[in-house]
Amino acid sequence: MDRICRPQIVQWPIFIFSIILAMMALFCAEQLNAGIYQWVDENGVKHFSNAPPANAGNAKIVFDEHPYDKAADENRVKTDQKAIDALIEEVEKKEQQAKANLEKQKKFMNVKQNQQSLFGSTCFGPSYSIQKGRGVRHGIVPRYLMPGEFEELLELFESLTGDWYGAAWERTCKDVKGEVYQEINNFTIKSEGRMHSRGQFILKSNLYSRESNSTRLEALPLYLDPKKLTTQEGISVSDLELISVSSDHLVYVQKGAPLLPGIGDQMTLRKDREREFVTF
Repeated sequence: MDRICRPQIVQWPIFIFSIILAMMALFCAEQLNAGIYQWVDENGVKHFSNAPPANAGNAKIVFDEHPYDKAADENRVKTDQKAIDALIEEVEKKEQQAKANLEKQKKFMNVKQNQQSLFGSTCFGPSYSIQKGRGVRHGIVPRYLMPGEFEELLELFESLTGDWYGAAWERTCKDVKGEVYQEINNFTIKSEGRMHSRGQFILKSNLYSRESNSTRLEALPLYLDPKKLTTQEGISVSDLELISVSSDHLVYVQKGAPLLPGIGDQMTLRKDREREFVTF
């Protein structure tokens, strides 16, 4: 359930009453510094006053007057003002922090509602490996190719052979003080796909980012035999866990990929009208 932040309403009667009390305290402060006298009149009645009586021989002071210390009083005023200023500054900082947190929450909700999802993996949900009940220390679960998958992968690789332009996007998940944010970077790619021999496919792509006006090279080697698909030639056990295989897309998890909640660990190679290359 979302929490709705409401501004606090100032109770004006209480506020005004507090101001009046403060003014009364300042007004009476001088009187409190005066001496208090006590005496008994001729009728035996006891009296108290801050001024000595004109004719009372039995008058005595019960509260002595403290001499006024101007320097101490000015220092007290400065100290009180510093405390007030510090309190105001603290309140302002809390208000600014509350506004900043609200903006972060709005951004988080906006991204969450408009996030892009591919094969059920997003920044705001568990990765494929976590969905399978595996922790960060667990490895992949490689498997042999199923009947027909070898031919489907050959068809996919052959369709990506040659020099071609396409589109790519890359998702980055960031954890900032416990809040997960998603950034989507879009690229224009120029790719070179080569089948060096039957089943040995290497895709090299230059990814150009319009936002940052930068280019980087991605190389994807894939080695296919009738039993398995790997990213290294000659290994006996595959370093890939195949998630989905067809003639128009390949989705897998590679050994050594991060297995962290909220961070995708999948790699997707997909053929569509523009031949798309996707990284997580």
